[in-house]
Amino acid sequence: MTDESIAAQARAADLAKVRRARAMTPFEKFDAGASLFEESCAWTMAGIAHQNPGWDAAAKHKELRRRIKLTTQVCP
Repeated sequence: MTDESIAAQARAADLAKVRRARAMTPFEKFDAGASLFEESCAWTMAGIAHQNPGWDAAAKHKELRRRIKLTTQVCP
């Protein structure tokens, strides 16, 4: 497989994603966003649990909320 063929396949995959997104209804787009957020929270919670094995569920959720808040703050 050449670099050119890999690049062409990547462009085709990106174009297919764009076409699928454009074909979605507003509700489907909203739902997809919610699903992505839930999945990212689950992955982040797994990381928090791995980094802090002694924490209870409340402490893990508090840390998740702290990290989410950090991402929503505007940098100066």
